Amino acid sequence: MAKAPTTWPDTAAFDKAVQLGAFPPHGRLKGAVVEKRGGLMRRMEGANAVAYVLDSPRGAAVLRCFKNKPTPTVHRRYEALEKWAARADAARSPVLADAVWAEEAVHIDGRWWPAVVMEHVAGESLRAHLASRLGHTEELNLLAGGWRRVLGRLDRDEVAHGDLQHDNIRIANGGRMRLIDLDAVWMAELSAEPSQEFGHPHFQHPERLRTGRWDRAVDHFSGLVIHLSILALAVDPGLWDDFHNEDNLLFTATDFEHPMATRLWFRLAASRSVTVRRLTALLDGACRGSMSQVPPPRALDDPEQQPGRSRTLHGSSSVPRFPAAPVTPAPAQTPAVVIPPVAAEPSSALAAASESPSPPTVADRPLVPALGAPPPVPAYASGASLPSARGPGTGRKILIGAAAALLLLLIALVLGAAL
Repeated sequence: MAKAPTTWPDTAAFDKAVQLGAFPPHGRLKGAVVEKRGGLMRRMEGANAVAYVLDSPRGAAVLRCFKNKPTPTVHRRYEALEKWAARADAARSPVLADAVWAEEAVHIDGRWWPAVVMEHVAGESLRAHLASRLGHTEELNLLAGGWRRVLGRLDRDEVAHGDLQHDNIRIANGGRMRLIDLDAVWMAELSAEPSQEFGHPHFQHPERLRTGRWDRAVDHFSGLVIHLSILALAVDPGLWDDFHNEDNLLFTATDFEHPMATRLWFRLAASRSVTVRRLTALLDGACRGSMSQVPPPRALDDPEQQPGRSRTLHGSSSVPRFPAAPVTPAPAQTPAVVIPPVAAEPSSALAAASESPSPPTVADRPLVPALGAPPPVPAYASGASLPSARGPGTGRKILIGAAAALLLLLIALVLGAAL
């Protein structure tokens, strides 16, 4: 018999064992064979494990083999998940995929190695689902609503996935969402044993990447990132070509480190959707604060469902209704200023005009001021001689009268122009 190896098997060793069907003759893996497409095994490789899709008499399953020796915490995490799933009401459609720890899962070089046997969740990854539905605004809006319900369900069940990202979310026909890859799950039973996985950097708060913080609210940030990304793509499908890089949806860790200071932030802040702009502001504040300040899932709800809100033209967002401004009564009208007729003695009218301290006030609804009757022209009998201009006082009176008439005419012109 071959000597049992002392080091953890590499992926090539797991590939060979799975290809040969080196599974135990009992339990979930009894009689299992690896699925093949085009002659190749159906396998998916991640940062911490390689997974194989299996067919067995008990139905399809996924065998998840670790690339490195898992810590005892990982084992206890899956035991706690089994107990949690047993307590959950099956009629409530659990969000987390079923997963069990198998101490004897794969036989390699004369020794059994542990692995996780997971429910095979049919459907597309969120990444593939979004890529195939760009431009389908209503469908993406419905998807965002389903994602809010997933986050609300996790929050109510007091459990957190710990690594929400595009490849860990599966969407089946009908839009039902399930979460896979449960190595970073948080629940009360595990709160004293922090996960060694910090999640995908393009979905996690900068504080978590620096400190490894892990608690019940660990999904709030990544949940907001995913929700905003879906709604932003519903409004602006071109974001996918401009910012998606196969390892993210739209945001990267650099965006989180530099809130409201990158091209993506500017694009979202200028979105035609009020909801996208509101969520962009929420995420900006979350990046600037600590993880404890990240808003919970209920903050993602559309405000149009709250009292005092109304729908915008785009239908996916809302703005507050403001009370009507009070009606201010119109000010009382100022009486029109009427210039009195010129007195019989022209010199007195000229003196009164010259002593006025300021021009008259113009009324709100102006009237043309009356200029009064001109001074009477004296009549002379036929053949009578006209008075001499050089008579005593006569020339001065005529000049004063003419000046007064000219002044009245100028005042009338000024008032007419002002009105």
